[in-house]
Amino acid sequence: MRFPVETDYARWGRKRWRHDLDGFLALETLPSGLHLIDFGAVELGLLIRNRGATSTFYGFHAAQSPVTRRPVPYFQGRQIAPQRLNTVLVSDPSLYLHDDVRVGWFLGSKHVDMPAIWPRIMDTIDALMGADGPRLLWGNSAGGTAALIYAREQDTSVVMNPQIVLRNFTWSRVQPWLLHGWDIEEYFEGLAHGEEHLDLRDRVVPHRIVYCQNRHDDHVELQLKPFAETLGVSTEPGDDGMFKLILGDWGKGHIPPPSEEQARYVAEEAERIAPSLPWWKRLPGMG
Repeated sequence: MRFPVETDYARWGRKRWRHDLDGFLALETLPSGLHLIDFGAVELGLLIRNRGATSTFYGFHAAQSPVTRRPVPYFQGRQIAPQRLNTVLVSDPSLYLHDDVRVGWFLGSKHVDMPAIWPRIMDTIDALMGADGPRLLWGNSAGGTAALIYAREQDTSVVMNPQIVLRNFTWSRVQPWLLHGWDIEEYFEGLAHGEEHLDLRDRVVPHRIVYCQNRHDDHVELQLKPFAETLGVSTEPGDDGMFKLILGDWGKGHIPPPSEEQARYVAEEAERIAPSLPWWKRLPGMG
C-alpha cells in the first residue's frame, strides 16, 4: 500500500496484523503487537500489549515536530505506560494525509470518522483483553486533547499542555489538517469550521482529569483558563478529586514535564483505578 508519507513498520516489531474496520471489530482474540486498521487513504495504527489486566492505558502522541518528520505509524508513551496495565498506543491516521500534516488531534478526516468509530474500537479492545475496569488515558499536547475527549465518566485522563479550544491554536498548524483532511482551502472557511467544530469543551464528559500545564506556555491563557471556566474549577494548583491541576516550570514555551515526572503522575493514577496487591497476596495460593 502506498501513502504520500514515509512509513516504517519494522521498527515496532515483527508481529503485525492488518485489518479493515469490520474485521478488527469481529476479532475473537487480540495478540500483542502492531495492529493496522486500513481505511484506504489512511490507516489507524495500534501498538498493543495485552497483559490480561482489568484496566488499559491508552497513549496518544503529540504533534510531530515542524522541523523533523518521523515515519508513520508514530507512537509515544512506551516509557510512560504502567507495566501492570494493558497498553494501547495510538497513531493518528491524519499523519498519513500529507507531509505537511503534523497534527490532527485524533479527530479524523474525510477518510475516517474518528469520533464515531474510536469509542467502538476501544470497547472492542477492552472486551478482547478482559478489561472491564476504568481506562487511563494519557497524552501530550494534541495527544492530551484525545485523552480528554475520548474518556468516559469512570475513566481518568492525565494530560500535558493539551489543546481543547483549537481555534485558539496556531493557525499554521491547523491549516494543513483542514486542507488535506477536509478540503478546506480558504482561510475564512477554515475559521468558520473552527468556530463550529474546533471548540471541544462540550465533548469532555465529567471524569477525573490530571491536568499538567507549563506556566510559561500561552496555553495557560488560551486553553487552560477557558477550559477551567467551562468546568467551573480553579486555575490554581490543587486537587478536588475530579480535577487535579499541576502548574509546572519546565522551560520556556510549550514544554511538557520530563518523562520521569509524567510516568510518576500516571503511576499514581494507575494505583487509584487498579490498586496493586500486597506482595504476600501475589504468592501462589494466597490472596
